[in-house]
Amino acid sequence: MSKKIEDLLVISDLDNTLLTAKKGIPSYNLKMIKKFQKLGGRFTIASGRSVESVSKYLDKIKLNAPAITYNGGVIYDFENGNILSREVLPESSKQILQIILNEFPDIGCEIMCDNFRTYLVSENDYTFWHLTDEKLSYIDAPIEQIHNNWIKVLFADNNSKLIQLKKFCEDNIHNDEIEFVMTNDIYFEMMPKGVTKGNALKDLCKLTGTQLSNTIAIGDYYNDIEILKNAGLSVCVENAPEDIKKFCHITVPSCLDGGVGHLLAQIIDSFV
Repeated sequence: MSKKIEDLLVISDLDNTLLTAKKGIPSYNLKMIKKFQKLGGRFTIASGRSVESVSKYLDKIKLNAPAITYNGGVIYDFENGNILSREVLPESSKQILQIILNEFPDIGCEIMCDNFRTYLVSENDYTFWHLTDEKLSYIDAPIEQIHNNWIKVLFADNNSKLIQLKKFCEDNIHNDEIEFVMTNDIYFEMMPKGVTKGNALKDLCKLTGTQLSNTIAIGDYYNDIEILKNAGLSVCVENAPEDIKKFCHITVPSCLDGGVGHLLAQIIDSFV
């Protein structure tokens, strides 16, 4: 890892790492992000959230590097409003989604497209909470009326229902162009094959001329595993599941205790 702080790129997961939907970003995180950037460090995020959802926090923090959004589906430069890379689901995902909804008619389902809009295909309490918590605009629409390219499909329900869905997909869905990932206790997603935060990190490094060894990733959940495995230094917050911690070099305090701020403070102390 470089001995120059300006060579470093810190990439933070959003939910339950940098912030919580209900309590926002801890003040210590805000303070240390500003200090780290003032000293020349680069800070950005890697989130399953959409571009619209991430943008709602940019009045509080400035990202001075492009962000990984949609769990790696899009790398987006918020500073200039440009898409730097994009991956979309294959046409066959429409048939697969219909099979899933036939088997689980009450499961919540949202489709996020490359026009940066969210389409609500099947509503339940969990999609209501998701759209409300993230303050997302959305369009009610059946599958056949959604003509834009799909970046990802999000299923929302209680954890036991999603475990059933996960098993159903493992046993019945065989497609080399898609994969499924649990992104939260109440969210399960269909993504293009090979699209992960970890692969997006490699692309981000190429786009920004950053050595992978100079990246520091911090996360808390299973969709963070690939980025934690690929980063030069991997970090998790204390509230992460125990089996996520084995992928990390260090653990910092929990999200609400300002874990990201504590990480940045340690970096600053090491370089300044």
